[in-house]
Amino acid sequence: MKILKKVTQILTAVLILATVHSCGSTAEKIEDEQLSSFMLGGIYFFNGYGGIDEVKEMMSSAGYTSNEELVSGYKEILEFPFDSSQGSGIKSIFRNMWDITDKTSLLETLEDLKTREYKYKSWDYARIVNNACMGYAANYLTKDEVIEIIKEILPLAREKYKNWDAYFTDFNLGRVDWNSKDEESEAFEFLSKNITKGEQSIYSILPLNSSIE
Repeated sequence: MKILKKVTQILTAVLILATVHSCGSTAEKIEDEQLSSFMLGGIYFFNGYGGIDEVKEMMSSAGYTSNEELVSGYKEILEFPFDSSQGSGIKSIFRNMWDITDKTSLLETLEDLKTREYKYKSWDYARIVNNACMGYAANYLTKDEVIEIIKEILPLAREKYKNWDAYFTDFNLGRVDWNSKDEESEAFEFLSKNITKGEQSIYSILPLNSSIE
């Protein structure tokens, strides 16, 4: 499930990126636990922005090249990617696809995804992050509540998966297990194999388990 960004929203995001102050280069390891938490659902957000090339173009258009600049840029587009202007559509999706009609039913669904026994848990973890972000746009959750919910998922993912490649491989297996004939299967398979590629990929800059990558 995804929410497609309108072209105007993408252009707005680029303009926002351009206002972020750049930082000097450093050889020190970069860590950002909050961004890493949102990155668990990043495959949905990349797809919503139009794919890997479109996201790269957003970073390039903003003039970001250093890791510090790229982290700042990705925070702008991956943390809370949905806004209240999409609330009505999101509520419809929640109602029709998830039987979610309010905060209580959303929280129950997120808890079920978190705790259920399932072979491909990254599929569940990514949906928790995506749905929590959508819940913010639907006015079911506050920003603080979303952050609290998804920060609890990051250590679970780190315990189960060695790196982002393993995480997204498992995600795609879960998505295929859910519906192998879904019309977006090809797009998500491509994303799952390529979202981590390239030195400027945020998934290269912020490894899932930095101590072993």
